Amino acid sequence: MPLSADLAQELIDSILDFLHDDRESLLFSGLVARKWVPATRYHLFERITVNHFFTRRAGHFFRDSAHSFLEICRSPHCTIIPAIQDVILNVDTDPAPVMLRELVDMLRHAPISKILFIDHTKSFRDPISLTWMAPHFPGLREFVYNSLDRFVLDVFTLITSFPELHRLSLYSNTRHAAKSAITQATPYPTAIPPAALTHLRTLRLRLFSDQSAGFMAWLRTSGDRIQLETLDIDIFHFYHNGWGPVAPLNAFLSANGKYLRNFGLRIRDGELDLSGLTNLRTLSLSSHGVEAICTSLASLPSEPTLSSFEVAFREWIHYDDFPCACDPRFLVHEFADVMQGAQFARLTQFTILVPAFFGDGGREALREYFPRWKDTDVLSVGFIDRFRVPVDSWEGVRDKLVGLGEG
Repeated sequence: MPLSADLAQELIDSILDFLHDDRESLLFSGLVARKWVPATRYHLFERITVNHFFTRRAGHFFRDSAHSFLEICRSPHCTIIPAIQDVILNVDTDPAPVMLRELVDMLRHAPISKILFIDHTKSFRDPISLTWMAPHFPGLREFVYNSLDRFVLDVFTLITSFPELHRLSLYSNTRHAAKSAITQATPYPTAIPPAALTHLRTLRLRLFSDQSAGFMAWLRTSGDRIQLETLDIDIFHFYHNGWGPVAPLNAFLSANGKYLRNFGLRIRDGELDLSGLTNLRTLSLSSHGVEAICTSLASLPSEPTLSSFEVAFREWIHYDDFPCACDPRFLVHEFADVMQGAQFARLTQFTILVPAFFGDGGREALREYFPRWKDTDVLSVGFIDRFRVPVDSWEGVRDKLVGLGEG
């Protein structure tokens, strides 16, 4: 039954919102009906996605919501700009070089606090610059940069140009691309503004091992201004033993680790010194190298500050070429001995993740090695989720990239 024409449109929208809470449908219906949006639907635009790229997944087609978004914003009746706080910019600049500038010019009027930028730059294309974006978002607090192939020329200058940046994520999204992802973006800038990165509290990296080491070495040049509370590193590398080239990371942890409360390090495919992490609350380690994990855990300060610990013993798939004794099934005693340390006395969450070859029986049998927690809810033993990825990485968002409209 049609709603009465005597009812105010905003009242009708309120009724629809109450009866139907699917965000995508409400967003779409609010835009096809008019070029303005009632106040009752402002919340739908706090986080928006702007697409302008060619996808080969689920068929070959071009997804474009950028033009419809610009059309809406240019309407004299547009009311959504003040509501936008969080934007995903999934824009391939090659087919439309000015599109990104037009979008930024429009979004600069919004109170943007987070940008997730997906970079489609290819090695065979002319490199692009992004530093010009920074002055348009002086209040940006979180920047997520996803490179599908190569980092842009000035990405490191860009991140030092956001004066209020609190959270930074730099992701190279495939092992192959990661090998040379930042080649054209180096050398690192030496003229860093005095106030750059002083507010940075969360850093997440997914880079090849030597590039991750280079970035941490560059970050260390900023001295004590860097006071990270959360550091999460995903590493692609060729190494088999230990953690790979972690000397710059160890230097950073030694000098700046007293501020860290949450730390995670994962090896995708020297010992890691954790002795400087005197304020640590959560720790996450993932590697096939059980001995490397045990050595690193033993280096933790003896004070029991840690409340949450997750360890993932990854499967080593190169036994034929590089045989070793890193099978976690044969090193359980060594790991259990380390976990008896005073560092872990106050754990409220202890998670062990193992490869599928453990089987259900082997997984459950692990509990017996940890009498301190075996009969409590603190200990959880599960299987590794091979599809677990950072929430803001390309893999984490690509299936959700539904724009405001498609053309």
